[in-house]
Amino acid sequence: MKAAGVTASSAPFGSKATGCFTLNNKRGMVNRLSSLTAFYLQRKKYNYTLYYSRKSMKNQITRVSLCCGIALALASCANPPSRQNLDYALSQGHIEMAEKIALDEGVSGSGEATHLLWSLEAGALLRMTNQLDRSTKVFDGAELLIKDSETKNIAASGLSQAASMVVNDNVMDYSPRVYDRVMVNTYKALNFWQLADFNNARVEWNRVDDRQRRAAEYFSKEINEQKSAIKSNNLGESYSKSMETLEGSGIDVAQWKPYDGYINPASLYLHGLYFLINNENVGDLNKAKESLKRAYALTKNRQIRSDLNLANSKGRNVPPGVWVIFENGSSARKAERRIDLPLLLVTRKVAYAGIALPTLESGSPAYPYLSINGGNKTESFAQMDKIIQGEFKTEFTGILIKELSRAILKTAAQATMMNSDNKTIRILGAITGVAQAVTTQADIRSWHTLPYDFQVAYVKWPSSQKIQIAPSGGSAITVDLPATPQPVVVYVRSINSLMPPKVDVLTSKNAM
Repeated sequence: MKAAGVTASSAPFGSKATGCFTLNNKRGMVNRLSSLTAFYLQRKKYNYTLYYSRKSMKNQITRVSLCCGIALALASCANPPSRQNLDYALSQGHIEMAEKIALDEGVSGSGEATHLLWSLEAGALLRMTNQLDRSTKVFDGAELLIKDSETKNIAASGLSQAASMVVNDNVMDYSPRVYDRVMVNTYKALNFWQLADFNNARVEWNRVDDRQRRAAEYFSKEINEQKSAIKSNNLGESYSKSMETLEGSGIDVAQWKPYDGYINPASLYLHGLYFLINNENVGDLNKAKESLKRAYALTKNRQIRSDLNLANSKGRNVPPGVWVIFENGSSARKAERRIDLPLLLVTRKVAYAGIALPTLESGSPAYPYLSINGGNKTESFAQMDKIIQGEFKTEFTGILIKELSRAILKTAAQATMMNSDNKTIRILGAITGVAQAVTTQADIRSWHTLPYDFQVAYVKWPSSQKIQIAPSGGSAITVDLPATPQPVVVYVRSINSLMPPKVDVLTSKNAM
């Protein structure tokens, strides 16, 4: 009798048909197990992917945060306390304190220059405390650092350049100005002259002359490179709008005009005066005439005209007399100006991004003039402020181009992240925005112990072999001259009225 309704597929477990049922059931279980395994593996893969995606995003946030942290740390070093302490010490007339700060920051224990800008400050301050040999050694080291910087500028470090675009120019080594280079050799020449080391003084004055002659060529090349940069980076419209905004905010770049040929008239005149007073042959006298002629053309100073006439009329026989050179006050300094500028981004939409630019604050004289023997007064013949302003004006275009490029790069990156559909990326954009705000800082580094201006006066050789020098409104200082009548320079340096004027006598080689 046939079992009604019973098939292999429907037979109860344990019936006679169990063997057939078990075979089919095992196949089904395998299929279901495969499906479950696949689902599990797929789920595991999803969780794995999700985990590592989150981990990757977390790492990305960490990396960006780390980069921002590094950027913020670098930005905080833009104006270190030591620089503020130096300025305060100078403002109070504490030369020894300022000298110690500069030496600690820029000169090793063995006396080697380790930091260019600080070594420039140290060399100048050592001159003021009459440590001439030490001053010259520090300036020698500064010259080596200048040569290193010139070599680096030929093929600038890619890492430093990249870091400056992400942060600001303060992360790069200080780049010396042309007037820095000229003044280093000028001060070294004056050190040697004061020590009556005329051979080395001659070498340094020749270096001064060489640097001066190359200045115009350097800036001509700089201007051409700036014009090319505006075109190649498509910054024409942004540059024009930026200049308009600058003018509207009170930064009038047009007012800063260099001396013709970017010449430093102080170094030029002192070069001519040295070879006039210490001439050894007709060649030296011709050097003196050439420099005095060029210095008068730049300054129209009456005393320089008299010196040129003296060189032409007396020849090599310069009569005894006293030239008073007054290195007066403190020079112009850079300050930061933060401005919102319209930047045309790749989206063709106008966004506003902050940029920071250096501008100049005028220097200040210690005294209006010095009076000599109660009569003659020193007159200004070279303004260091004008020299600094002239170079700064020429370099300003390059500074603005780089700052615009940096702002566009940072703002575009920030805008891209802030407009993302991904919340995490938007957070990154916010972090980037904070970093951009903090790292937007101008490079305001400069040599602070340079003077406001140089002044000159002349008196005939006094029978008393003494002269009296009095700052405007100050007490007279008696200066003893050499026993042998000769042409000499009385060199006076004062940073401000709180600092007693430092007075030195530079003698003539021909009287020795």
